[in-house]
Order: sequence, then C-alpha cells, then structure tokens
Amino acid sequence: MIRHAVSGIGGDDAEMTLLLLCWFSMTTHQQVSVKVKRAVKTDTTKALAYTGSKNNFNETTVTSPVSQKVQSVVFATVPKRELSPAIMVGGGLAITYGLFKSDDEMYESLHGVRMRSSVLSTVSPIVSFMGDGKFSIGLFGGFYLYHFVTGDESSLRAANLGMETFLFSGIATQILKNMFGRERPSKATKEGGRWSGPFSYFNHRDNGSRSIASYDAFPSGHTATIFAAATTIADSYPEKWVSYAAYSTATLVGVSRVMESAHWPSDVFVGAIIGYFSTKIVENLPFNRKNTSLQISVVNNSYGARLSFQF
Repeated sequence: MIRHAVSGIGGDDAEMTLLLLCWFSMTTHQQVSVKVKRAVKTDTTKALAYTGSKNNFNETTVTSPVSQKVQSVVFATVPKRELSPAIMVGGGLAITYGLFKSDDEMYESLHGVRMRSSVLSTVSPIVSFMGDGKFSIGLFGGFYLYHFVTGDESSLRAANLGMETFLFSGIATQILKNMFGRERPSKATKEGGRWSGPFSYFNHRDNGSRSIASYDAFPSGHTATIFAAATTIADSYPEKWVSYAAYSTATLVGVSRVMESAHWPSDVFVGAIIGYFSTKIVENLPFNRKNTSLQISVVNNSYGARLSFQF
C-alpha cells in the first residue's frame, strides 16, 4: 500500500492511507524482534539436544556456532530495526509528495462517493465534527469528570495530556496554514488548489470579505486534533482494541474532511502526522502534570482553553 501511496493512491486505497503510517511505525519493531528471538530460541534448543546426547555436555553452557552468530546479530541489530527519525521524515515526505500529485483525482473520487450516497451525505458531516475543537474539549472534559467521580488516575492523565496536545497541535497547524496559504477544494481556482504563501489572509477576499477557505487548507486542523486525541487515548490505555478503535475513528474523520470538500488528501495526511507526533512530543515535556490547571471557555461559536503547568 505504501507503494500505491507514493506513486499515486487510487480512490479505493484512500481510506487506509493515514491508518497505515501510524500502525506501521508502532508495530514493525515489535514484530521483527519477536520473530528473530523465536528463531534463536529454536536453533539453540536443537543444538543443545544434539551436543548433549553425543558429548554429554552441560546444556546450560553449549550453543551452536549458528546460534551464537544469530544471537550476536539479534543483540547488535534489533534495536536498529526501529524506524529512525530520518527514515520516518523521508517516508512521510515521499508519501506527501505522492499525494500532492494525486490530490485532485482522489478528492474527486471521495467527494463523488459522498454525493452519490444518501447515507454518507448524512453521516459524513457528523463524523467530520469529531475533529472539531469543541468535541475534543467535551471528550477530555468527560475524562476529567470521570476522574472526579471515580478517582481513576488513568483518566486524569488522559485528560491532562489530551488538552495539552489539543493546544500544541492547534498552534502548529495554524502556523502552517498561514505559512502555506493553500485553497480548500470548495474554493479551488486550479487543480489541487492554489498555494499563496505567507500573508494569504490579507490577500484573499471572497465577495468583499476574507474567506478562510481561500488560504487555510494545508494542513487539516480537524485531522490533527482528532489524531492527537486518538494517540492520547491509545497511549493512556494499553488494551489493543482501544488503539484500533481510536485510530480507526481518527482515520474516518480524516476521510470525511475530504468528502466534505474541506481538505485535500495531502492536507489530511500531514494533519494526521502533526496530531500523532504532537502527543509524542508533549508526553516527553519535562513538567509535572499533577500541578496542571485548565480553564475552558465556550461562547457562541467560539471556544478557548488556557492551560498552566509547573516545570
């Protein structure tokens, strides 16, 4: 699937592109490590059985040359199987470039599916709303409430981390939106949308008023928000089904943003990366979350949050 993503993803593959990158980076090292270690264990067992029966050696001290060689390879190379930052960045850039080349085609395909389906026309806007900031505030507010009622520490950690990553990913996406100035599909004046660069807010007007759709497509803020939330929940609760459910939901939100003519597929892909790594970065910030305080305000269609913490 990565090959298809780089060379130009077709409409049938679009739903899985975002989920693939996240799952691939989290599972590759574990799978390789387990398989190689099992091979070492099997080879060592056979060698001990043979030498023990023929030479009566102590099986705790005997291993075959093959086992020793494989073991040295395991301990020397398994840690290097983890995807390095350079590989992850390079892979992300390659996939993004491939998506840039096929953005218009993929958008037309996904948007066309929505327009032909009455079910998707009803469900897609609802799914899309899950990437809105108000949804994240309500979601992690629920975690705070659950902690207050039950005293559960996992929910408190998820709530604090969730609000921190919500703010972090939001700031990152707004900076990039205003830096690149890409048109959304709903306002596109050319295939793939026009890129106007910095200060697009002041240059673009729609019927005499400034229109955000004319400059804030790249990257997708909704997708960044929901992937930050999904990563927070997946990291806070180790059960596998939680991870699958969280990332699957986030992927559906990203797909819905394309269906709703709000973003191009590349906007969604980069937004997912920002959301995922926003959580990973915030998790490693050196401050004490037990001394964190949060104030949330929602007025009409505007919302805000102020987070304070102690280093």
